[in-house]
Amino acid sequence: MPIPTVKELVGESEIEAVTSNALSYTNEKIPTSSSISYTNNEKKKDFVELIDSSSSLDEDDIDDPEFKSSKDIVIKIIDSSDDPTLKVWNFRSVFLGVGLAIFGGVLQCIFYFKPQTILVNGIFLMLIAYCLAEAMSNFIPRKGWLKYLNPYPFNKKEHVLITIMASAAANCALAIEVLAVQKLWYKNMVVNKAVAIFITLASQLLGYGLCGLLRNSLLYPTDMFYPNIIAQVSTIHTLHADKTKTKKQLKWFYICFTVMLLYEIVPEWMFPLLIGFSPVCISHAGKNAVISRLFGGTNNNEGLGFFSFCFDWNYISSTANPMVQPPVAIGNNIAGYILCIAVFCGVYYGNVWKAKNFPFMSQDLFYDSSSEGNYLVYNQTLILNAKNALNEEALKVQGIPYMSSTYVVYLIATNLSVASTFTYMYLFHKDKISASFSWVQSLKPMIKQWKKYLKFWVPAEHDQRLDSNGEVPEICDDPHFKSYLKYEDVPHWWYFITLIIAFIVAVVCIYEGNTGLPWWMLVIAIVIAFCLTLVLGGLVAIFGFGGTQMQTVCQLIGAYIKPGYPLANMYFTLFSYNSVSQSFLMLQDLKQAEYLKLPPKDAFIGQVIGTCVGAIFNYIMMESIVENQEEILLSIEGTAVWSGQNVQQYNTQGIAWGALAKYMFSADSTYKMVPISLAIGLFIPIPFYLLHRLRPNWGFDKINVPIMVWYIGWLCVGVNSSIWSFFIVAILSQFYWRRYKPVFFKKYNYIIAAGLTGGVQVAVFILSFAIFGAGGRTYNFPQWWGNYSTTPSGDSANYDLCVFTNDG
Repeated sequence: MPIPTVKELVGESEIEAVTSNALSYTNEKIPTSSSISYTNNEKKKDFVELIDSSSSLDEDDIDDPEFKSSKDIVIKIIDSSDDPTLKVWNFRSVFLGVGLAIFGGVLQCIFYFKPQTILVNGIFLMLIAYCLAEAMSNFIPRKGWLKYLNPYPFNKKEHVLITIMASAAANCALAIEVLAVQKLWYKNMVVNKAVAIFITLASQLLGYGLCGLLRNSLLYPTDMFYPNIIAQVSTIHTLHADKTKTKKQLKWFYICFTVMLLYEIVPEWMFPLLIGFSPVCISHAGKNAVISRLFGGTNNNEGLGFFSFCFDWNYISSTANPMVQPPVAIGNNIAGYILCIAVFCGVYYGNVWKAKNFPFMSQDLFYDSSSEGNYLVYNQTLILNAKNALNEEALKVQGIPYMSSTYVVYLIATNLSVASTFTYMYLFHKDKISASFSWVQSLKPMIKQWKKYLKFWVPAEHDQRLDSNGEVPEICDDPHFKSYLKYEDVPHWWYFITLIIAFIVAVVCIYEGNTGLPWWMLVIAIVIAFCLTLVLGGLVAIFGFGGTQMQTVCQLIGAYIKPGYPLANMYFTLFSYNSVSQSFLMLQDLKQAEYLKLPPKDAFIGQVIGTCVGAIFNYIMMESIVENQEEILLSIEGTAVWSGQNVQQYNTQGIAWGALAKYMFSADSTYKMVPISLAIGLFIPIPFYLLHRLRPNWGFDKINVPIMVWYIGWLCVGVNSSIWSFFIVAILSQFYWRRYKPVFFKKYNYIIAAGLTGGVQVAVFILSFAIFGAGGRTYNFPQWWGNYSTTPSGDSANYDLCVFTNDG
C-alpha cells in the first residue's frame, strides 16, 4: 500500500492554527493510522513528533478556509503544535491555580443566587490567570531562593493547568442547592457543616469518576469537539504564540475586553433599561398585563421578551455564547423558541391546568384557592411530619398544590428532550457511542495485576486510546489526538478509585446527615447517571448544547422508588443528576487539555484539586448568602440583585415529586402528562429519521429533536429580554461570518467572543462586590427614566417599564 503525503492524510483542508502558525505542505511522507502499529513507546514517539514537526501554515497559504463541519473547526482553527519540554508544576501554577479555584468557587455561588443564573466563564478565569502569572514571571527575580517562586518564564501549559483547576471549581455544586433548600424550608433537618462539606465533595467527584470511564466515547473522537471551549482554547494559543504573528488578533481581543469592561457598568447599574429595551412595553407602559407577559423580560419571571432587545452581553451570553454555538444548534434553538412562545401563550390564555389562577411564570407551588392578583404560595411545612415525610391527613386539609402552567410545560419539554435523546443518538449517531464500553475490557487485567497497576509511574504496555491492533481509531484520526499520544494517558483504574472513594464518603454522609436516602438508592442513582452521561454527552460534545436537563427524570425515578420523602428525593437527584452535569464539565476540561497538550495526568490532578477546593468554598459562600438574604430568596420575583429562583425550583420539584408524585403526576391527576411525556419522547425522532432515509438531501438530519424540543420550555424562568439579541449575534457569527467571511471568522470570531466574555465577567465581579451587596452593602443608582421601577401612572413596573404582574 503506498504511503500518502501529509495533504493526503488530512484531506484537502489544511491544518492551521488561529495564531497563523500553521502547517506547510511538504512532500514528506508519514504513516497513516491504518498502516502504523505502535508496538513500543519509541515508535509512537517518533510518529507524534513527526506530526508536530509540520504544524503551521502561513495565512497566505489559505485557499478555501470554509468551515462546514466540526472537523473543519478542529483542524483549521485550533493549533496542533506542541512543545513537550514545557514544564507544568511549580509554585506559580499551584499558587494561582488554588487561589483562582477559591475565587471561581465563591463567584459562581454568588451568580447562582442572581436573577439570571450566569456561569463563570473559563475565559474570565483564564485572563486573570494570565495577568497574574505574567506579573509574577516578570517581577519576581530568578536569583537566590526567589528562583523557586519564579523558576522560568510563564508558559502555555502552566496557563492551561491553572485554568483547569480554576474552571473545575467555578461551578455551583448541586449539593449547595440541596443544602440551601434545607436551610430555607427544612430548618429542623439542617446538616452539620462537616457532613455538608463532605456531601458536596462526594457528589462532585462521583461525576468525575464516571466521565473517566467514558473517555473513549465522549472525549477522544474528533467529532466530540466541545464547541463551547473553542474560544478559550484559541485565546490561550494566541496569548502564548509569537506576538508578531498574532498582533491583530490580540488587538481585537484587548479592544473588546476593555470596551466591555468599561461599558458593563451602564446596563448593570446606571441604565438597566438596556437589559431589555422593549418598544412595545415603553409605548404601552402600565396599561396591559398581557403585553408585559409577552413582551417583558428584564426581570426574573416577568415575561417572554418577544421583540425585546438586550444591550448587555452579560445576559446575551449568560448560558451559552452565541458566537461559538454550531449553526445546527442555533437553527433548532430558533425553532424551539418560536414553539415556546406559542405553547406558553396557548396554555396560559387557554387556562390549561387553571393557569390564570397562578402567576404566568413562577417556580413555586400554590394553593388551589389562588386567583389572578392573589397568588397564595403553598406552605409545604404543613404537610410534612417531624421526619419530613408526607402527612396524608394534613394533605387532606391543605389540598393538593398547583404549579404555574409555563413551569409544567418546562417539565414536559425536558422529559420529551431527555427521552428523545436516546432514540435520536441511536438513529443518527450510533457510531459515535460504539466505543462507550471499552473501559470494561480494562477490568480483567486490572484485577489480575492490581499490584502492577499501583505503579502509576511505570508506562502502560498498551495505550488504551488505541485499538486492539495498536492503531489510531478512525473516529479519532486528527492531528490533536495523534500529537497527544506522546503523553501517557490516565489509566482507567484511577477513575475507578475516585468513584469508589466518592461512593464510600457519600454512603457515610447520607446516613450521618439523616437524609432518608438508603445506600441501595445511591447505587441506583450512580447507574442512572452513567447511562444518562453516555447518551446525553453527545449533545454537549457535538452541538455545545447543555440544556437537556436530567433533573425531572431523576426526580421522577426517585419518587417511584421511595414515595413520600421529599428530602430523600432531593438527595437521590443530587447523586444522579449532578453526576451527569459534573461529568460534562470535566470532559470539557479534558478536551481542552488535549487541544493545548497538557499531559493527561497533570490535567487529572489539576481537576481533582480544583473540584475539592471549589466545593468547600461553594459551601462557605452559600452559608453567608442564605443567612443574609433569606427573605429575598423566599420571594416570588426577588430583586434585581438577588433571586431565589433556583432554590425555589429545586424545592418545588422536591415536594412535587418526593412527597406528592402520587397525587400530582399519577394517571388520574392534573399533571399526568409530565411522566407520560417520557414515553412520547422516545418516538418523536423516528418520523424525522424515516424522512431522512427517504429524502437524504432534504436536511431532515439537521432537525435535532432533543435540542428543539427542550427549547419549548426554555423561557419558564429568568431574564428573557436577551433572546432576540442572542439570535442576532449568532446569525451574524455562525451564518454570515462563517459562510461569507471565513478568513475573518477563523482569525477573529473566537477571539472576539473571548474578549467580550472576559471583559463583562470581570466587570460583573467588580460590581457584585463594590455595588450589588455581595460584600455586604448595596448602593443603588439614583432614579431616572432609564431605571424607573414604576410606570408613568405610578403602578409597580419592571425595568423595561412593563407593568408588574406578580403581585399577590
